[in-house]
Amino acid sequence: MTKKTRTFVLAAAAVLFIGLAGGLIAYLAYNRGALVGSGLPDEMRYVPADVALVAFADVKAVMNSEMRRALMPSVDPESRKGRQMMNDFAGVDVEKQVDHIVAYVAPYTPQDPQAQDPPDMPRALVMVQGTFDPSRIEAFIGERAGKMDEYKGRKIFLRTEDGHDMAVGLIGNNLIAMGQGDLVRGVIDQSQGAPLAKNITSNAEMMTLVRDNAGSTAWVVGQFSEISRRMRLPSNVVGQVPPVKLVAVKANINGGVKVAIRAEAGDTAAADQLRDVVRAFISLGRLQAGSKPEFDTLLKSVELSGTDKTVRLSFALSPETVRAIAPTRGGRGGRGEQGRGRGPSEPPIPPAPPTPDGPK
Repeated sequence: MTKKTRTFVLAAAAVLFIGLAGGLIAYLAYNRGALVGSGLPDEMRYVPADVALVAFADVKAVMNSEMRRALMPSVDPESRKGRQMMNDFAGVDVEKQVDHIVAYVAPYTPQDPQAQDPPDMPRALVMVQGTFDPSRIEAFIGERAGKMDEYKGRKIFLRTEDGHDMAVGLIGNNLIAMGQGDLVRGVIDQSQGAPLAKNITSNAEMMTLVRDNAGSTAWVVGQFSEISRRMRLPSNVVGQVPPVKLVAVKANINGGVKVAIRAEAGDTAAADQLRDVVRAFISLGRLQAGSKPEFDTLLKSVELSGTDKTVRLSFALSPETVRAIAPTRGGRGGRGEQGRGRGPSEPPIPPAPPTPDGPK
């Protein structure tokens, strides 16, 4: 190889290397989904860094699970309100059109520092990935007094729900976003390359728990303070719980449900206290449910573990256990006639007292 040829080859290699490196940098910069991580949905790139709670559900896996098939005959229609609300709001059939859902709740920052209770309607966004018919969604919302707008070439449908302006945005052929209008517009901005100041992948604490949940059928990660406030837990109950920063719950669903809960305490001492509290609840549960065979699987599967500031609790639920505690048709779970919706038997009607003029 001559000196001129060698120089040409080295120069070409350098140009190729620079080109590949530049292309990789551009890809990472404009397709931030690559930074999300294996086993996590791409929509995580649209989740801000400071969220109070983020959740995921593999809806298709849940709908196709053996657990759902086993429970459907006895499920109380009232427990399907979430699915009906999505259909009423956006014309989306969860069972047939949705693959998975990613949702987040923004932190509550009251304008009045003295305010205690968060508003009933949180600042939240739900991103639904699946197969949709935009014309059907448009017609559905139009029939319900919704109006159509356009933002950066994407259609947004606006509705007022309980005094709040809500929006449904068609982000792409297989993704819609539902929530407050500014949050929906923000997702459209990011989907077209606008940089998000920081997304959740820059939140190391939450991402540690999120990655621990990767691959599960459903999971949720959030700040305990926000969750307890949103659940309106009594202050005396919250006061009994040792300081906890973050909580994560994941579930794997098929023939049964395997649940794992992880809590990150403020320090090692708080974690030890939390483990003691959980042990007490487990012992109490075993005493109370020892005579109920449908809880055998649950009680035998309970495992409490964890090291340092981490507390872990796991257990398994069989269809029988879920059926015993979940709402059933016409009733509130349980076994026997009451479990199928019949209340306790009525006391017998006492006989009428004899009248003075009656036969003797």
